[in-house]
Amino acid sequence: MAAVPQVNRTVAGRYRLVSRLGAGAMGTVWRAFDEILQTEAALKEIEFAGGLDADERADRVERALREARHAAKLRGHPNVVTVLDVVSEDGLPWIVMELVPSVSLFQQVRESGPLPPPEVARIGLALLDALTAAHELRILHRDVKPSNVLIGAGGRVVLTDFGIATHDTDPTLTVTGLLGTPMYMSPERLNGEPATPEADLFGLGATLYYAVEGRPAFERDTFGAMLAAILLHPPAPTRRAGPLRGVLAGLLEKDPARRLDPRTTRRLLLDAIAPGAAARLVAPPVAPPSEQRAADQFAPASAAAGAAAADRPLVDGPARPGPGVVRADGMGWQARLGNLPPDEPTRIGVDLPPDPVPLPAGPDRSAAPVAPAPPVPPEPVASPGPPGPPTGLVTSVEDGALVLRWEPVEGAVSYRVVRVIPDPDAPGGRRERSLGLTPVCELSDGGAGPGDLVWHEVRSVGADGARSEPARTAPRVLGVLVADLRAVMEGDAVAVTWRPDPEHDDVVIERHFDDSSPVRGAMRRVHAAGGRFIDADVQPDAVYRYVVAVDDGEVELDGAARVSVRVTPRPRPVCDLEVETVRGTTTLRWTSVPGAVVRVYATDSSGVPGLAGTSPFGPADHEVAAPSLEGRARLVGESRRGRLTDAQAGGDVVYTPVSIAVDRAVLGESVRHPPAG
Repeated sequence: MAAVPQVNRTVAGRYRLVSRLGAGAMGTVWRAFDEILQTEAALKEIEFAGGLDADERADRVERALREARHAAKLRGHPNVVTVLDVVSEDGLPWIVMELVPSVSLFQQVRESGPLPPPEVARIGLALLDALTAAHELRILHRDVKPSNVLIGAGGRVVLTDFGIATHDTDPTLTVTGLLGTPMYMSPERLNGEPATPEADLFGLGATLYYAVEGRPAFERDTFGAMLAAILLHPPAPTRRAGPLRGVLAGLLEKDPARRLDPRTTRRLLLDAIAPGAAARLVAPPVAPPSEQRAADQFAPASAAAGAAAADRPLVDGPARPGPGVVRADGMGWQARLGNLPPDEPTRIGVDLPPDPVPLPAGPDRSAAPVAPAPPVPPEPVASPGPPGPPTGLVTSVEDGALVLRWEPVEGAVSYRVVRVIPDPDAPGGRRERSLGLTPVCELSDGGAGPGDLVWHEVRSVGADGARSEPARTAPRVLGVLVADLRAVMEGDAVAVTWRPDPEHDDVVIERHFDDSSPVRGAMRRVHAAGGRFIDADVQPDAVYRYVVAVDDGEVELDGAARVSVRVTPRPRPVCDLEVETVRGTTTLRWTSVPGAVVRVYATDSSGVPGLAGTSPFGPADHEVAAPSLEGRARLVGESRRGRLTDAQAGGDVVYTPVSIAVDRAVLGESVRHPPAG
């Protein structure tokens, strides 16, 4: 079993773990600091729960390597997390990925409510791009769901977690059963049929349905009823989808042969953003009449104009794209990124038809062909000119770095950021350091040294490469900054950690009550060193803000690093779960846990030797991230009163109680029912 990572532990002699970002069925994702490149990255750790035999452990390692290989093949795609490296620690692989400051689509909808249809359509186009790029490389994702979709700063949409993706040359997985999340799985996969690109598109439809409606399309009270709904019943009627109704109905078709194809999906999503948007792009090739009729049944009324423009007879001839033209039907992502020659555009999901041949003349169409009309030269298109400079440019100190933020600029596809230090001996009286291009409206600069007078310049970059005039920040002198400041719960105390500076080890920490805190009290000020401080004098449910600055004799807290944390006491584990079946009814009872809800999960243990006494998640009294429980076992239910009834009881089952308070989850003692022997 992998060693339990701790904050500040270094992996592979290079990556220092800073904080936990999230967890899933495969393991935990950590925010890490690369000590060699002096930059941040995300590290995915593979975790082994109790009850896994040697074959299952080997399979989990292979799945991690498979994830890295598949994501690496899609490196450079803007809607896929870039894999940077795979390193080994204690004989297990860790996947090193780009750090994408983001929240999952699942978390965003759960916390802020359903998204408007145009925004969901924009997310859908990004996911469709990622999936069609993967399908072009014959990679199937197999687990498209809201928690695997990240919404980054500036609106970047990223598809992640290729851990169970497959390539048609991959060996068969050694684990038994279905891999994926049933709530978002296609009917054919639930029936045991192989995964296909159409199954990924079903997952896309279920994900977009959740985003716009705020609930899963086939949500039911029990697990069995949910499976039956996916297999037999249409999705729940939409209330908020509006122009997305057609594309959702088409993607959630039970029969994969009738499911929407990528080209039609793209057209409908474009028209959901703005009616007629698809028609304003280069017209796609015309589908055969039978396919077109099947696609049109899902088209919303608002897309009628766009559909009419796209459905010209083949004799008219589809317009061929010139170099750099992005087609509405899904030009390959490499061509759009400039990775392919401009005269060899790659398109995903549909092939360009041959040039149209004019029909023969005469009533019987048997005469000689009519000569084609001379080509009409295209009208020159005026260059839109460079976009305007960024506005609202501000800087702040976060995690020991200067963070720049600005407002999006219409017409800008990226932004170039430069750090400037005045130097009378340099050409022009200044030294510049390019911080690169970014597609989002935020950038963190941790490379400026203490005592330097610096400012930053940000230029908007258009699609044709034209740049705006720079927007400038105010000059400022940097002090010694506290880097990688974090505050997390450890037991019932708050652990405040940071990256210690060898020459400035002592820090001053001020603790305030955050404005959102329901508890109030006096400010507290302490001195600390060594990169770690344990604050045990905390009150439950209070939200604290820690302000940390280097103690160099003249402490300036205005530009100090800041971090906030809510104090959530660790819930106690359930150790007295009792299971009893009377007259066909299985009842579970336990002593309720103050301040926590208890979820009970059920796992079929008949074919899993050694599972009794532990759980699919780990040993009793072990704390895990609450999101990591999703999809790993059947959820019986949750209760604060210490009682549940399992309507699906049957066979040899292991029940695991989990105490949950806010985002902290503590495993209880599992019970096997009926008892062994």
